[in-house]
Amino acid sequence: MKRVVLSFLKNFLFWLIYFWAAKLLFLLINFNLSRQLSFSELAKIFVIGTRMDLSMAAYLTILPGLVLSLSFLFSPKILNKTLRIYSVIVLLTITFINLLDLALYPHWGTRVGINAFSYFGDPKEVLANITFWNGVAAISVYLLFVLPFNRFYKKFVAINSPGNKKLKWYFSPAVLFLTALLIIPMRGGFNVSPMNLSTVSFSEKLYVNQASANYLWNFFNTIERRKSYENPCIYFDNERALEIFNRVEKTRTSTDTLIINQTENVQPNVVLIILESFSDKVISALGGKYDVCPNLDSICNDAIIFPSFYSTGNRSDRGISALLGGYPSLLEMSIMRFPDKSDKLTLLSHYFNRHNYFTSFYYGGDIDFYSMKSFVLQGKYNRIVSQPDFPKEVRNYSKWGAPDGYLFDRVLSDIKKTKQPFFTVAYTLSSHPPFDVPFSKIKGNSTDNKFLNSVAYADSCIGAFVNGLKQLEIWKNTLVIITADHGALYPGSTEIREPASYRIPLIWTGGVIKEPGTIDYIGCEPDLMPTLIKQLGWQVDSTRFGHDIFSNPQYAFYMHDTGWGFIDKKQKFFFNRNTKKFKIFDIEKDYKPDFDFAKAYLQVLHNDFLNK
Repeated sequence: MKRVVLSFLKNFLFWLIYFWAAKLLFLLINFNLSRQLSFSELAKIFVIGTRMDLSMAAYLTILPGLVLSLSFLFSPKILNKTLRIYSVIVLLTITFINLLDLALYPHWGTRVGINAFSYFGDPKEVLANITFWNGVAAISVYLLFVLPFNRFYKKFVAINSPGNKKLKWYFSPAVLFLTALLIIPMRGGFNVSPMNLSTVSFSEKLYVNQASANYLWNFFNTIERRKSYENPCIYFDNERALEIFNRVEKTRTSTDTLIINQTENVQPNVVLIILESFSDKVISALGGKYDVCPNLDSICNDAIIFPSFYSTGNRSDRGISALLGGYPSLLEMSIMRFPDKSDKLTLLSHYFNRHNYFTSFYYGGDIDFYSMKSFVLQGKYNRIVSQPDFPKEVRNYSKWGAPDGYLFDRVLSDIKKTKQPFFTVAYTLSSHPPFDVPFSKIKGNSTDNKFLNSVAYADSCIGAFVNGLKQLEIWKNTLVIITADHGALYPGSTEIREPASYRIPLIWTGGVIKEPGTIDYIGCEPDLMPTLIKQLGWQVDSTRFGHDIFSNPQYAFYMHDTGWGFIDKKQKFFFNRNTKKFKIFDIEKDYKPDFDFAKAYLQVLHNDFLNK
């Protein structure tokens, strides 16, 4: 039994050491980039990156664990041979992928993915790009890994495994239990969020985070998302789609509408509050029928509100990447999940950094969730506060982390000590299932009641925060924007296709607001960034999919895995990808539905994503 357990552990350790060696080789091959890193950054690449290495090592140890659990059925010689064959096949395969990673990274700037194999369809072109010395180097690196590690396995792992005697059958459950425990490192621990690229991201430098990641884990992650690399919205030939898209966008006209006061040589502070899962359905001032947000209703009375503002999707990563990156949701995913692509965006915080603002991002939960950490790090915020930065009893209060009240207390406390001008993002979480909040205003155990109670709690926290800001001298020079990452199906009977499920609050308040009122322009989350930047009097970088909300034409898109919706002044409809049919929700009398621009937009958007 002891030898079998030892063999199990040796198999796991073998693959872990292999991935450490692969990480070291990656840093050496890319020495021109690695030499620019500090000792601390290099150390963290290994220390923090080991979490993903452990995950991949666990995956590769599953089969040896299952084989060892069957030791009572076969002779040690057969089991030993089985494990040796497995190790050789895996070693040859993953070393080949490692070689591709080392060869392609200097040219692509990304770790290897399944898309690399698409180039093998033209072997002549592949060979044309390989010189004699390239081939020699490739073979050398391949042998450098395969031969020593094969010998290492044969001498230290497979030797005498699984012992000279068969395992007693009643020890088999113990080995199976050890194999089952591999789920812990595979998943990345006991956190709410499973292993993802953000788990090993810790730097604003893309190369550092890429080096920290396990190349094989990243490779299999691209296989899982293989559909992401194919445009799911091909409705025309690409030239025709671009022509339709450009024809509409060339008609765009801007206005000089200003809704905030601009004082010469004084830049306003900006606080952006992103609410988790909030829809207009719960805010009376925005047409909601549930009287659960008295504080937001009160804030709306002294604010500029946008009752026709829509989320770009129904997931947090899609909303965050649209609000903070100006990039719409995609069908099935968001650009946030692809750090190599999101790194090419101008993020909202970048504008404030350019103008010497102190920038900060606050979230009470696990910032690794939805690959958010890598996206936030790319924003180069001066201060990032997340779950570990709260006291233990606070961050463990709920499944998702520190409740909103503690989040806003921390934000307000820091604002009092922050040099002006500042840009602060506060992202809430208490209105996320399972809605466990330190608050009990709405009774009942139904999902609707629990949600409404969590919304009421979040509303009370926002009210306290805004009232606290109003007591400060800086209020007169501060803009507070309140919106949401996405809407919610509950409460009520709206379903996932309906525009009402995507209508979210957009509230501008603060001492710099010119005059309270209602602006019924149609807008979407990617529009927030260019609108805000223009209001601040700055130049907006070129954007294709986000527009000043005060410009024309006005429209909004929302995405869901099963299809997409479109809204403008004359029509609201949803296209079902499965049935290939349109569902008309609202249309102007005597108006013929115009589907072509919506289709072209989706096709151009996904092509843009694929080409980044």
